[in-house]
Amino acid sequence: MKNKIKSKAITLFNAHGIANVSMKQVADSLKMSAGNLGYHYKNKAALLAVIYADMYEETLDYILPENTYITLFHFEEMMLKFDDLQKRYCFFFNDLVHIIKTYPAIAKEYEASNLVRFKDARKLINYYIETERLVPENDFVDYNKTIYTIWMTSTFWQSQKLAIHTASYTTNKCGAIEMLWSILLPYLTAKGLEEYQQLRKFVKLPTN
Repeated sequence: MKNKIKSKAITLFNAHGIANVSMKQVADSLKMSAGNLGYHYKNKAALLAVIYADMYEETLDYILPENTYITLFHFEEMMLKFDDLQKRYCFFFNDLVHIIKTYPAIAKEYEASNLVRFKDARKLINYYIETERLVPENDFVDYNKTIYTIWMTSTFWQSQKLAIHTASYTTNKCGAIEMLWSILLPYLTAKGLEEYQQLRKFVKLPTN
């Protein structure tokens, strides 16, 4: 029953936004009493905490592989997984500011998980530098800022698509992964660019 409740809540949250869905609406949609729902999840905060735990569990798969050569496709693969996560839990990213302000326990966990992701991203960047796919850091190249820019773009991509409806706006014509690559491409070495071009021959960029 708990999984059924979670699934229904995610569907409602995605459709209407978390702030616009009450626990009673979740109960009514499942044809159960509010008391029965409260037995499984005391309130919306408890329900959201379990949903976020599931989301975080999925992101544990976005780690660096060990004892193997890591290609540039690993970056794309991580971003594709995150893009898929955003689509399935779009309410979380669309309502991120509201969630952080309203649910402090989730905000704390979200901050901690982001710090882990920043460290992992830095390890990947360092690896690409060491294997001569990215140019070394210098006075004009600060990869910590690059990582933060990629995080900002990927995190708020879905919500900003809702805000920009102008068909002629150029960024609306490309997908999230293409936009993220546009941030990293200027820092590729000749070796990195050659590998990227090989990647594009075999893997087509998604357009959504």
